[in-house]
Amino acid sequence: MSVAAAPRTATVRPPQPPNWTGTMRALVRRGLRDSRRSTVTWSLSLGAYGGFMAAVYPSIQHSLDQVLKSYPAALKQAFDVTSMSTVEGYIQTEMFSLIVPLALGYFVIHAITGPTVGAEARGELDTLLSLPVSRRALMAGTCVVAALTAAIVMVSTGVMTFVIGRIAGTQISAGLVAAGVCGVLPLALLAGGIAAVAAGAMHSGRGASGLAIGLLVAMYAIDLVGKLAHSLAAIRWASAFQYYGSPMRDGIDPLSFIGMTAVAIALMVAAALLLERRDILH
Repeated sequence: MSVAAAPRTATVRPPQPPNWTGTMRALVRRGLRDSRRSTVTWSLSLGAYGGFMAAVYPSIQHSLDQVLKSYPAALKQAFDVTSMSTVEGYIQTEMFSLIVPLALGYFVIHAITGPTVGAEARGELDTLLSLPVSRRALMAGTCVVAALTAAIVMVSTGVMTFVIGRIAGTQISAGLVAAGVCGVLPLALLAGGIAAVAAGAMHSGRGASGLAIGLLVAMYAIDLVGKLAHSLAAIRWASAFQYYGSPMRDGIDPLSFIGMTAVAIALMVAAALLLERRDILH
């Protein structure tokens, strides 16, 4: 009498969630793909503006000296108009002192709030978090995408500004252009860090973006008031614009560059912890 062996049943292993590296790679790849249109638009817009500034400088260079003579001394110091005797100083004053920092800050702020608290307001965040994606990974991937796309925008701006400036006959410096486009990144990332903290604590995308943009503008106003009124010069320490300086004219201050970048990263880490601990409403 023979006894047949019982058939073996195959062991079905549950699917394993991707590791941290795989999750981050997927999030960054998805984020870059979703933001490619806005990245190209901002790159071409700021690049064309920078190229225009460089191109018109030779035709207005001699008339600037006459115009600047009528400026009050306080305004010359506050807006660095005395530095416009070079093409790099002119672009720094007209473009990189305010327009580019605010524009790039706005870009980074929305690049961070959109996929996080903005997705929550649209009712998409809970669906995404139902996948094997942690909240820390989501915030980290979003910040990495914001930093990469901001770098792409500024590299494109620098290349277009330099190339068009050389074609126009200026002796624009490649080193100072590189310093200008790199020097503004920590300031924009700092604004993004503020937005990330707001996104980690708030449930409103507009509120988080508005808070970060408002603080960025307020810091510029504080720095400007401190320049105009010598009695209030001490308040400039509270403004990131003091540490930003004028990189396209003077080059990058390594200590300020590293310091603002470190603060931005610390804010983003804090934002990930805040997002992890709060409820998702939608």
